[in-house]
Amino acid sequence: MEHILFMMPSYYHFNEVVADGLAKHSQFNINSIDTVGNQAYRHVFDRGINFLSKVFLNKNLKPEMKRKLFIELIDKYPQYEYLVVNRPDIINDEILAKAFNKSKKKILLLWDSLEKIPISEDLIAKFDEKYSFDSWDCSKYGFKKIENFHFFEKPKVPLETNLDVVFLGTLDKRIDDLKKILTYLINNGKKAKAYIYVPSGKSLKKQKDIEILDAIVPFKNSDTYSLSGNIILDLAHQNQRGLSFRVFEAMAFNKKLITTNKYIKEYDLYNENNIFIIEDIDNISIPDTFWDSPYYNLQPYIIEKYHVKTWVERILNGK
Repeated sequence: MEHILFMMPSYYHFNEVVADGLAKHSQFNINSIDTVGNQAYRHVFDRGINFLSKVFLNKNLKPEMKRKLFIELIDKYPQYEYLVVNRPDIINDEILAKAFNKSKKKILLLWDSLEKIPISEDLIAKFDEKYSFDSWDCSKYGFKKIENFHFFEKPKVPLETNLDVVFLGTLDKRIDDLKKILTYLINNGKKAKAYIYVPSGKSLKKQKDIEILDAIVPFKNSDTYSLSGNIILDLAHQNQRGLSFRVFEAMAFNKKLITTNKYIKEYDLYNENNIFIIEDIDNISIPDTFWDSPYYNLQPYIIEKYHVKTWVERILNGK
C-alpha cells in the first residue's frame, strides 16, 4: 500500500480530523506528524538526559532531539505518493526539505488568509498544488478554492437541549461582537449561550450567558456543543471571506445559522430561510419569520459536496 505524509499543527486537534478523513476516504496509509506537538523524546531516557544536560551543562537538548524525532517519523516509509502540509512556515527548513525529497506530489492547504498568516511566495512555489478557503487569495495568487467540510457521522448527545442559539469558540477580538449578539437575543426572549475557551494568560469576566471552558474542545467533539442549540451562531474573524466549520456543522445537522460572515451569500448552500446574516453588529434585527419558519432542506448533492469524503477526493485528484 502507498503512503501519504501529512504534516500539520495540532491546533484544536483538527489535525486528527483531517488525518482520519484521509485514512477513511483514500487507499493510502497516513503518516501524520503534529508539527507543534510537545513530543520531542524518541526514548524514555531522553527526558532524563536532557534534564541532566540543562542542570550540569546549561544546554537544552530538546530542539535537537525534536529534530531527530521528526526525521525518524518522516523515515517511517521510504517514499510518499503525497505530502499534505498546513502551515509550512512553522516547519524547520531541513525537516521540510526532507519531506519534499521523499514525496512525489506536494500539496499545500491554507486555512487562513495570507493577510492573517503570511507565508513567503518562495515557500508556496515549492508546492505542486495550493488550496485555500480564501477567495481573494485564490484570485490574487492562483490558488485552488476549497471549502472546509463536515465530517460527523454519529452526532453525540448534546450538553443541553433547550437553547435557541449556541456558540462555541475561543476568546479573541470577536468577544465584543459576541456580547452584543447575546444581549440582543436575551433581550428578545431567546435562550442563548456561549461556550468560550479562555487560553492561559487571558481572562474573561463570568456572566450568565457565557460558560468559560478551561480546555480546548477538540474538533471531533464540537458537535456536543453545536447540537445544544436550535440555531448555531457563527462569528467571522476580521477580513474573513471563507466559511468556518460552524457553517458546515449547521448544514450537516439541518440547523439554522446566524452569522456575521456576509460572504456566505456567494455559496450554493446559502438559503435565507436557513441563514440570517448580521450586517450591522450595532443594529441587529432578526425577524420573527426566521425564528418561526421551518428549516429548508438542501439538495443531497450540496450536502455531499461539502463532506470530508469529497474534500479528500478533490485534493488527491488535483480538482
